[in-house]
Amino acid sequence: MKKVKSTASLPAWSALALALPCLFSHSVRAEETEVIVISASAQPESWLNSAASVERSPLPAQGIIIDSAQIFGAISGVQADSRANFAQDTRVSIRGFGSRSAFGIRGLHLQQDGIPLSTPDGQGQLSSVLLDSVAQVEVLKGPLAALYGNASGGVISLYSRTPVQNAVTASVAGSEQHRQYQLQADWVSGDHSLSTAVKQFRTDGYRPHSAAEKQQAQLLYKTLLANSVNLSARLDYARDPSLQDPLGITLSAWQQNPQQTDSAAEQFDTEKNSRHRQLSLSLSAYDDPDRWQLGSWLGDRQVNQRLAFTGSALSSAGGEVVLQRQFKGINGSYRLLHGDTYSIRAGGSLVQSDDERLGFVNDFGQRGDLRRDQTDSANNTDAFVRFNWQPAALWQVQGGWRYSELKLSIADRFILPQNPDDSGVKQFYNDAFALGLSYRIAAGFSWFVSAGTGFESPTLAEIAYQTDDTGVNLALNASTNQQWESGFKWLSDGLSASLSYFNVDSKNELLVDSNTGGRTSYRNAAKTERHGAELQLNWQTNAYLRQQLTASYLSAKFADAGLDGKRLPGIADSQLHWQLALQPWQDSTEFALHSQYRSKVYIDDTNSNSAPSALTFSLSARHSQQWQQLNLAYWLVLDNVSDKDYVGSVIVNQSNGRAIEPAPGRQLSAGISVGYNW
Repeated sequence: MKKVKSTASLPAWSALALALPCLFSHSVRAEETEVIVISASAQPESWLNSAASVERSPLPAQGIIIDSAQIFGAISGVQADSRANFAQDTRVSIRGFGSRSAFGIRGLHLQQDGIPLSTPDGQGQLSSVLLDSVAQVEVLKGPLAALYGNASGGVISLYSRTPVQNAVTASVAGSEQHRQYQLQADWVSGDHSLSTAVKQFRTDGYRPHSAAEKQQAQLLYKTLLANSVNLSARLDYARDPSLQDPLGITLSAWQQNPQQTDSAAEQFDTEKNSRHRQLSLSLSAYDDPDRWQLGSWLGDRQVNQRLAFTGSALSSAGGEVVLQRQFKGINGSYRLLHGDTYSIRAGGSLVQSDDERLGFVNDFGQRGDLRRDQTDSANNTDAFVRFNWQPAALWQVQGGWRYSELKLSIADRFILPQNPDDSGVKQFYNDAFALGLSYRIAAGFSWFVSAGTGFESPTLAEIAYQTDDTGVNLALNASTNQQWESGFKWLSDGLSASLSYFNVDSKNELLVDSNTGGRTSYRNAAKTERHGAELQLNWQTNAYLRQQLTASYLSAKFADAGLDGKRLPGIADSQLHWQLALQPWQDSTEFALHSQYRSKVYIDDTNSNSAPSALTFSLSARHSQQWQQLNLAYWLVLDNVSDKDYVGSVIVNQSNGRAIEPAPGRQLSAGISVGYNW
């Protein structure tokens, strides 16, 4: 039996060790970055003048980007759980929004280049995105995020890399478990550019029954039409031929052997395969892209997944899921009024998805009899108005209103005396409002405050069943929230920093009402109270040394429903991330140290148990060389330097007790890329 390592909470000296380099650093240089607040189609605002709590981060310059959790480590207020399970999508939460998701991402709005990645009912995943072709990620937090509509507790915006010269690059990377191959080609001519990338990834997995294979490709074309319209077309393709699911394990099993796999994974041959295809088009005015923008998208997604139970009961949805989704949408905005000190714009969106869903008995790895046959549809219609106003030289005001209509419908075709008709329709009508104010106290110092209301509808899965009757759960309503935040921003030579305090009160949060015979029903019951603080520091200590510190504290508790005072599961109340990067020979070589602390995380609503806190470290080194038109780059990364046993993620409210998803031990990976440009 493997010896269990200490899981004591972070001692005071460890926290001090993380903070000391910050206290004794001094700043030299920084640039004021222009960010897009509220939406990718809104008027650009200076980060310092904006009332929005928004942070941007470039993607890692080295390493195998196999988990979207890797791109959020340097952004305060974001908890991204590395599940080390390629069959399950990364769990991401922002200030507690999205924390109850057992799989994928919900409660947050996802988009890439202004095109939504979330479904109309608020579900989404980042596993279909070719993250290696993403230049940076932007996270919008706080009340102004609610202006994105349904399930917008936060907004995650990905921005694709735009080529600047003709180039061809091939790269290979690997570790003891992983192998990755990638080819990228760029073409640029005047106002036209074309970027293509393909990627193949294979892994033996960290635990037994966790092997995976992934294939991804992206094509991005940008051009100028009739000398007046910018066109951007992106084609995304992702195929996962085989993703084995090692499942979670119980806390006691993790304490005995953190890298084991539950026997049910082999017994039921739990695995997943999928395919995702999407075409996205964006248009904007050439002379002034902010004047008007129009986007549209069309795609399909197929998923086949075997779960860790038979699902043989006639009233069950089955233990093998077969899903075929068709989705499409259009969004746009137009600037109605514009002056030296104000801007008003209006817009809207129409989004639709249709899921053909089948369920079969999982006969211990073989497909059995039919147990589910239905069509799930979601249709969302939104309209919004947003404004920016500068009433005086030092003041900025921004805000808006959004109205949303969501229709969820289920057409059940698997109807038997023992399994009655579960067809039905549920509609939601909600609106969101937010207002923010910023005041420039000094040249590089500003104060901001914002407040607003938002909402989150139940998903198709959550309205599917009633506790004591058939048909969809018409009693469910959208949960609503009221939030405010206030803080300060600094910007000077070599330093950018923000400090904010926030408060979120929500009501009508969903809780499980009944879970029997494979049918889970929900009820509106819970109130939650959340408050916390976030710190983000980025600074260039000198020409060779760069540091970054992010820290967040979140108190998230239930306020009624028999759970008063209990903490929300799946959420760490404190996180700390520090990075030190040394460039002894300017940009050609970099050595970096990363440290990450996360406090304990409860696994269920009753706080019956928790995953312990953890402090981990990683080291990286990269070097690049150039000979005329030939570029050579190579890197080395050592993750979890101390080989610490810790929990990467928890599966919230897991009735079978398998709530723990172990993080990998020490991992050494390396890669090399060769590029030619002209």
